Amino acid sequence: MKAKVGGFLQPALASESEQWREQAEQLQVICSPGEASGTGVPGVLQGQGSCGHWVNVAGLRGWVRALLDQGIISFHCPSCPGTPWLWQELCKLGLFSDKDQATLEAQILAQKGARGSYHQCPRCQNLIQRLDPKNLCTICLSCSQQAGGLYCFCWGCRRDWMGPVSQGNSCSNPQCSLQTVLYDTPEIQALESSVRGCPSLRVCPNCHTLVSHNGKGCPMVDCPECCMEFCYRCLRDHLECRAPCIMAGRQELNGPPQSKGDPRLTPTLTPENSPPASPSRDPAPSPSATRPGSQCTVL
Repeated sequence: MKAKVGGFLQPALASESEQWREQAEQLQVICSPGEASGTGVPGVLQGQGSCGHWVNVAGLRGWVRALLDQGIISFHCPSCPGTPWLWQELCKLGLFSDKDQATLEAQILAQKGARGSYHQCPRCQNLIQRLDPKNLCTICLSCSQQAGGLYCFCWGCRRDWMGPVSQGNSCSNPQCSLQTVLYDTPEIQALESSVRGCPSLRVCPNCHTLVSHNGKGCPMVDCPECCMEFCYRCLRDHLECRAPCIMAGRQELNGPPQSKGDPRLTPTLTPENSPPASPSRDPAPSPSATRPGSQCTVL
């Protein structure tokens, strides 16, 4: 059992906390007090944590893997447990190869509640862990280093930060709130639904009205605002959709709505997540599903 404190999943029991400290000692994560880089055991690669302690990189690598295998996705210095080691700081120490890092990041995101503390940087796609849950302004160390200056993005809408860095409660992007909803809405889980795996909220490709699907019948919906009929799975016009269609991912709003479609509203195609297509576009028998548009709800 883990408790969520300050946006991080943390060990809820003292024995669990003691366990990962013991593992850190066994793996010799922290170098001896007073040891500086290059003065420790010959052949042992060292690095310095954000708290100032010097660490044994090999020991730290094994320790991080062990914690992830236990479902623990937040890390603290074993010598000063109140000091967090953010994931991006650990990666900056060069603990993992690119392939291993990608595997471990997928393991992190698979944990329940991880997306409350972790997001991918929209520019480099590296995983970023957030320290302050109230601050939307998120720094990417990797992009900042490459750009030679501070690079920040909005935790909510995943766009480049527009406002002052000190103003962490608003990124000044006009569509931030709507984009945040599209990113964070849960997926439709009903096993027999033709739109299983789709986000529970979408926006109309034509007018950006926020709509949902009731999960019953075929994937075709009518926008109650502009009356555009489109496929909730692939987001194409009903005349352009051909079964079996490829399910579109979460929508990205790249500008204001247009009167005829919106090529700037770019979904990500994820065929590997597509459930089997409905063999027919006719809705399943249901009192509330007498026509495709009855599947849509305007919010």
